[in-house]
Amino acid sequence: MNCFWGAKDLKYPDNIYARKDWRAGIFKNYNTLNLFYVGYGGNENKTTRFREYHSEFYGIDENKIKPLVKEYTDEAHLLKPNRWYEVVITVTDGKTTFAVDGEELFCHSISRGQGDGYFAIRLWKNHVQVSDFVVRKAESQFAYSNYRRYYQEARCHAGGEKKDAVKKLREYFSQHPYRAVKSIDASQAIQMASLLGKDGRFSDLNSTEEQFERENAYQQGYENTTDDRVGIFIAGALNRIYQLADACRKGRLEKTSELTDKLWKAVVHYGNLEISRPNDKPRFHASCFAIPTAAVNIYFACTEDMDRAERGEGNKYLKNACDMLKILGLQAYTQPLRRDETDKNVVSVERFRNHVWWVGGNALAYRSLLPVAVMYSSVPMLDVLTEVCQRGISMTSQITYDDSFWTEGFTADGAGWGHGMQCLIWGYPIDGTSSALNMLGMLNGTPWAKQLSRENADALMNFFRGGSWYYRDGYRLPCLDRNSYEYRDKEEAIPYYKMLRNVVKNWLSSFSPEEQKELQQLLAEAETNRIRMKGTEKGVYQGTRWFFNNDDLMKHTPDYHLMINMASVRCDGLESAAFADNYNFYPTDGMTLFQRHGNEYFQIMGDWDVTASPGVTAREGMERLTPVTNWRGYCSRHNFAAGAADGADYAAGGYIFEKMHGADKENVNDKGDRKVKNELLYGFKAYKGYFVLGDYLVALGAGVTNNCPDMEGHIRTTLDQTARVAPVYLWKKGKKTDVAKGSMLLDARKMKDTWVIQEGQFAYQGLPEYQANLYVASESCPAHWAKMNARNKKKSGLPEKVSVLRLWTDHGQSPKNDTYGYTVYLGKDEPARKLPFEVLRNDTLIQAVRSTDKKVVEAVFYPEAPVLKAKGLTLEVSAPCALVLRETDTECYVSVTDARMDATLKEITLVWNGQKIVVPMPQGISCGKSVTVCVKK
Repeated sequence: MNCFWGAKDLKYPDNIYARKDWRAGIFKNYNTLNLFYVGYGGNENKTTRFREYHSEFYGIDENKIKPLVKEYTDEAHLLKPNRWYEVVITVTDGKTTFAVDGEELFCHSISRGQGDGYFAIRLWKNHVQVSDFVVRKAESQFAYSNYRRYYQEARCHAGGEKKDAVKKLREYFSQHPYRAVKSIDASQAIQMASLLGKDGRFSDLNSTEEQFERENAYQQGYENTTDDRVGIFIAGALNRIYQLADACRKGRLEKTSELTDKLWKAVVHYGNLEISRPNDKPRFHASCFAIPTAAVNIYFACTEDMDRAERGEGNKYLKNACDMLKILGLQAYTQPLRRDETDKNVVSVERFRNHVWWVGGNALAYRSLLPVAVMYSSVPMLDVLTEVCQRGISMTSQITYDDSFWTEGFTADGAGWGHGMQCLIWGYPIDGTSSALNMLGMLNGTPWAKQLSRENADALMNFFRGGSWYYRDGYRLPCLDRNSYEYRDKEEAIPYYKMLRNVVKNWLSSFSPEEQKELQQLLAEAETNRIRMKGTEKGVYQGTRWFFNNDDLMKHTPDYHLMINMASVRCDGLESAAFADNYNFYPTDGMTLFQRHGNEYFQIMGDWDVTASPGVTAREGMERLTPVTNWRGYCSRHNFAAGAADGADYAAGGYIFEKMHGADKENVNDKGDRKVKNELLYGFKAYKGYFVLGDYLVALGAGVTNNCPDMEGHIRTTLDQTARVAPVYLWKKGKKTDVAKGSMLLDARKMKDTWVIQEGQFAYQGLPEYQANLYVASESCPAHWAKMNARNKKKSGLPEKVSVLRLWTDHGQSPKNDTYGYTVYLGKDEPARKLPFEVLRNDTLIQAVRSTDKKVVEAVFYPEAPVLKAKGLTLEVSAPCALVLRETDTECYVSVTDARMDATLKEITLVWNGQKIVVPMPQGISCGKSVTVCVKK
């Protein structure tokens, strides 16, 4: 069974047939060609050999013409009679390969153009039948080879209870379309069918197809999902085929042989467009999500026809379509290529680990993995999916990142990651886990049925509790995904509501009796959009909490919600995209959000000056920012961020801020628009501390320095930029003075004990010791919703103007070691006429405050911090940290957090007024968590 390929005659490079009469099939005359030759079962079926021919040595050195590259002599690689062999030869990616029945026998590196040439079969003393000979692009052959391999593996499994279960699953999917497009009525079906030609092409799509040909669009890559015009086009055509097949199934369209032949041809035609696209330019959403989904829905809409094709019945059009649908469906497992070992076996657990495209929501939620497995009747696929689903319901953290099953999903602090270590809590973590639960639920009653493990239950409880902090009374917190700037004016359930309901309905027995009661209470409160969870321990649903995997410090009470979104090199920022939020430059720069109702920011974000984001220190100049697609957001260069929380009323935190682009970290595969510089984002530094004492937040800044003083724009620290929903006034010792609309400058040094209050909302006061000015702007501004998020272009009735209250301090254009200080009163009553705290220190070594009764000390100790000294107080720590120290008459409660998440740090020692206090640091997955100890005085 001999053949050669890549053949060319160097003497006649444009006409290989020039010497055909002389060659006349004589074996030695092949020496005048450059080619690759395999003799399978040569030498009387004793060898299988691969040779490379070099015609330049013809007549010069016979020994150099056709050196042996590799050979086999074992029986497994020799011919056997009365057997079909599938031979696949490829020339691609700088190599040529020869494979038989899926086994690659020969692989040889080649230079550019070396594999170009002719193919031939050489028959000698044998009886050979040749069937299904086809020449395909390498990409198409890759798709066909994968299909044959994994389909054959599925067929190798004998009968038994798993095969019987697969049959029932096939019945289910034939009756329940999987995330299918909307069905069409009879008139729509007739109209759509009239567009489908005998060649299997929709006539109204031909011009687009031809345009793509002219533009060579099929061979081009794309940067953003929305730019994949070809993939979207092919998915749309396949969804039309599904709608027609579905209409036939439902009796809305007459199913004639003429129509079905056109449908089968259409599957093959549009399928070939897809599988011929290059694999060296990642094919993402359309190729791995939409197109496989369309394929499985077509397949199961025509189950009886597909069953006939798989029995070898039906015409060639049906058989080819059946093959193509399985080829397209398999893209849920193969695309995009990872360029690693898992590409060699996509039906493996490792395929769904350690890559942003193959974990969390991108692994299980958007890929049609289960219906494809059932389409293939594949026990191995179902075995893998079951394991992935169960092991995926787990937690990860910075310290356990390399060992976690998934590098995205639920985090140990109760939040979640997506697209790297960014707090996309309401997207990928929920989507991945919900899909895992749904798949496991569908497999109940089958040999793959599983109960949730204790690890699964712990991960879910931790996420339900922690996730509740990222939601306020019908609104998720802004700046936790790439659609914060999409206009919202209605309350919505907490995003994990459906998953919670699924757990309570179908998995409750996996939890302890106490947990069951808690979950039922949580579900009842989630249905009202008011999650308070009265009766639970402080710090679980309400109080103060440090989310150590995400650099978030929060306080949540029935009256208000406070979030401080800090930054460190340990976390990624928040992604932005041209088709969604494309101004997500500042969410993790210390953004500080004050909310009573949950919509204070959403209603005005159409006019947000992002350089004046609440709590952020930044260079002014939004008009100079260029919108970008950035899949990793922005972070700080420093490994320093900490929040210590006692779980109830007190917390302290701080970080060192010096902005960097997330794509500049190591091992980032999605760099987005990194070429867009936006220089105004960078070139300054600040030490930012936050202290929560009851209903007061104290924010301190030190070391504010512009390292690029010649760059245009002042450095500002914004206290708030929120909706003006009520009158604003100045308040001092009970006296009110209305703040008119417009901007005003207050001399903070002369405004001691003067509050800026928005009635019913929050009160703000600058601390004159640390900042000289406080600007207040109360304005009605034109909104630019579409500019902030492209989704708003499709919305109507959006507010044309928004009322904004903004407060900030101006550090000037060239600050050096500048400071700031302000406080925000969060309570509903009037603020105290005298501040109930004092600032002990505010510099780049220590930031600290103390309650006026001297019972509470809160501090952030930066690297090389000295002893903190104040009247009646000395406090020293053994490592950089944030801490809260609260005294009672007999005891002292100390909450401490390691600011550098040092896995080797076993304890932090405090010396408080001469008393030594040793605080053990959490280890393993809990490293970086705030810990509280109680000591006797």
